[in-house]
Amino acid sequence: MSADTKATEDRPDLDLSFLDRQPDRATDVPNLSNHGEHPEESEPRMGPQQDSKTLTVGRDISLKGDITECDSLIVEGRIDATLASARALEISRGGRFFGSAKVQTAVISGRFDGELDVAHALWITASGKVTGKVSYGRLEIENGGEVHGDVTIHQ
Repeated sequence: MSADTKATEDRPDLDLSFLDRQPDRATDVPNLSNHGEHPEESEPRMGPQQDSKTLTVGRDISLKGDITECDSLIVEGRIDATLASARALEISRGGRFFGSAKVQTAVISGRFDGELDVAHALWITASGKVTGKVSYGRLEIENGGEVHGDVTIHQ
């Protein structure tokens, strides 16, 4: 008897479907908030507050327009927009953002094309690519991450 079969027999409500694929984010793992959750694992990567205004553009979803009144934007799909002011922007691996964004912090694991103004910290992961006009307070690029275009640091 495999460990998966035993776990399912012991707890029939346990969803192990995520084992067939690698989740991109902790929130993609079923049951994480139910059983055996550790407090440090419950915090999102960028740290948005539970009561904050968070918009998630999921995989296979396209969105076009102006985004206002948004504290945190998570892009897993495709977005063509203007984000006038937000606290946090996260573009997941496979996510694409076309347009302009003015944010406090950004984590780019997908692709950003356009004008990006990051007041504090811009982090580009190994799979991230930023193209266009970029300004930032602090920049960190993992090995493999890319930045192309007009890049300036805030004074």
